[in-house]
Amino acid sequence: MLVLPLTVSSQKKLILSQYMHNRYAINPAFAGSHEVLSMFGSYRKQWTSVPNSPYSMFFSAHAPLKNDNVAIGITLFNEEFAIAKNTGVSLAYAYRLNVGRQNKLAFSINGGFVSSRSMWSKVSLLDPNDPAFGENETEMDPQLGFGVAWYGRDFFAGFSISDLFYKNSLDPEAPFFEPSKSDYMLTGGYLFRANSFLKLQPSMLLRFNPDEYTLLDISATAIFQDIIWTGLTYRNNKEITAMVGWQVTPQFRFAYSYDYPTGDLRTLNNGNHEVSIQFDFGYKIPTASPKFF
Repeated sequence: MLVLPLTVSSQKKLILSQYMHNRYAINPAFAGSHEVLSMFGSYRKQWTSVPNSPYSMFFSAHAPLKNDNVAIGITLFNEEFAIAKNTGVSLAYAYRLNVGRQNKLAFSINGGFVSSRSMWSKVSLLDPNDPAFGENETEMDPQLGFGVAWYGRDFFAGFSISDLFYKNSLDPEAPFFEPSKSDYMLTGGYLFRANSFLKLQPSMLLRFNPDEYTLLDISATAIFQDIIWTGLTYRNNKEITAMVGWQVTPQFRFAYSYDYPTGDLRTLNNGNHEVSIQFDFGYKIPTASPKFF
């Protein structure tokens, strides 16, 4: 039953607690928003006390082109849980319009593929000859999404659909295009400059799937002297996330977050861990600071 949700659908449904550090991961319209080539990598381990618990790895890179109105990006991910394994790659194109002073309105489209593998050979069976559990199965499916974003020096807002396609492995006759199965994501945040020492960044991420769930992240981050980041997030599935980050150099940042379950699952697992690194190849002055948006 636990494996079923991963084997039924080939859609990318990665959960990233550090979305405010890499909004491109949830919305390709933010491609080029750092105004330089920006690379981001993360590793997430869920339910650490549960055997064969899920883990995911994520990598992205995006940058504006010589034509400042155009930006491109790439994402790669790999996730595994028990006998299920999903791997995908996606390319993105974003067109950006200047709206006011240092503000941009961007539209994007992204596409790629997702490989979904069910490793039935790992299942321990009472009847080794059970025909329902035969050879490993691998499926390759296309991925197509789009996004729109508005951002500037101190704020960001965006809407995106991660994947318009849907694949039900248990029902070959199911519709391939079914909007009610897609994830709709809305995000936003603002940077308050309290003084030269302290900055405050509230943000939110709403992930809505009409047929499955609604996840809402409400976050608050404090930034001390542009070097140390600390933050808390409340997720409506009764999880609380604590985060700390270190801006090692103006270009390099390291972050760690821990998700602690407060609901019925708190006695069944020890929470989720996520670590990430980000590197920006240079930065421009003056412009939106690559350390924030």
